[in-house]
Amino acid sequence: MKKISIPSRLWYENKEWELTFPDHWQVDNLNPPGFEKAGLTGEQIREKIHHPLSGPALEEMARGKKQAVIVFDDMTRPTPVKDVAPYILASLHKAGMKKDQIRFLWALGAHGAHDMINARKKLGEEIVENYAVYNHDPFQNIIRIGRTPTGVELWFNREFMACDLKIGIGCITPHVHVGFGGGAKIVLPGVAGIETINQFHNQLYRDKGRTGLGNFENNIMRAECDAAGDAVALNFKVDCLVNRRGQITNLYAGPFQTTHGAGAEEGQEHYGVPHASGYDLAICNAYAKANESAIALFFSLMLLKPKEAVAVLISDAPEGQVPHYVMRAWGTEYGGRHYTPRAKGFLQRLMRKLIVMAPYPDRTGLDLVSHSDDAIFVKTWPEVLAILEKDFPGEAKVAVVQDGTMMYLKK
Repeated sequence: MKKISIPSRLWYENKEWELTFPDHWQVDNLNPPGFEKAGLTGEQIREKIHHPLSGPALEEMARGKKQAVIVFDDMTRPTPVKDVAPYILASLHKAGMKKDQIRFLWALGAHGAHDMINARKKLGEEIVENYAVYNHDPFQNIIRIGRTPTGVELWFNREFMACDLKIGIGCITPHVHVGFGGGAKIVLPGVAGIETINQFHNQLYRDKGRTGLGNFENNIMRAECDAAGDAVALNFKVDCLVNRRGQITNLYAGPFQTTHGAGAEEGQEHYGVPHASGYDLAICNAYAKANESAIALFFSLMLLKPKEAVAVLISDAPEGQVPHYVMRAWGTEYGGRHYTPRAKGFLQRLMRKLIVMAPYPDRTGLDLVSHSDDAIFVKTWPEVLAILEKDFPGEAKVAVVQDGTMMYLKK
């Protein structure tokens, strides 16, 4: 049997799973070069933060400031904020700021709130015990500051807007809407009000040719993020690239447009795999964003033979899929403003069969992509393999996607 390892459970054991395949199958391991890069040391991270790509150092920016907010991405993103934040705090304290002048704010966008178990995973014990950590609430305690040039109303978190030093910590990965996440996406939709978030997602329908996975240079949704970043005066941004273990392999600090542009340029090679298609079977792993595992399924569709192929989605997220007030279901036939109910049989128009390997399955986890009855749910790889060997008793062309939530096919 052929064997391939895949990463799993980033926010838990952060381990490797071993998948096995019949010897007579052609199995291609789609593994971007950046996934195998070594993580930066603490000293390397410190140096990159203290020497930004452009503009003044953070310590200089912090002198004389009254209140600082550090906005950081949530548990749907792999950024190890606890590896970055201590160096940010050191700069703020060296500039004279005290602990009670600094707070941390989850950039949740329209995602559900997090508890302190998750805060400790993301920020580490010391920060949770010594600094205020707040969830963003998109439904209240927001203030209006104007509109973007295209007319999107801008409502933002009250605590965020009350601070005269605004810092963001996040990561750059391929994104199905804005091309590459990172940059000012930490504020839009990160700390925006629900109406702003809804109007932001309306941009998807304005010009679909200027959105999409890896589409960065002329992306209209990225332009909305940049306009929002300027409007709220996001002062300093840290954007990270990560590997297959969730470690930081490179880091950009400074003005958000500069960090985003530099990170996305490297990200094209870091996360990219050569364009391929015509696969009979795709094993699509969701690792970095396991609680948004539908992203991995979207990626697999580009690899498969239309309508006649089989997809396996590996969704190992004990906490389940992240609540999303805009995109997900909130009842039997309704949900957020951009939710589209999927009738039974919808998925079969796209592929022959979907198998979901989920050690902790639930009945609503596929609401973004299909009706739950359209998929076969199993808990272990041997169960998956037993089904696949019946479907493909002879030869099969198979793609193993190491992490479909942060990869993209090069043009």
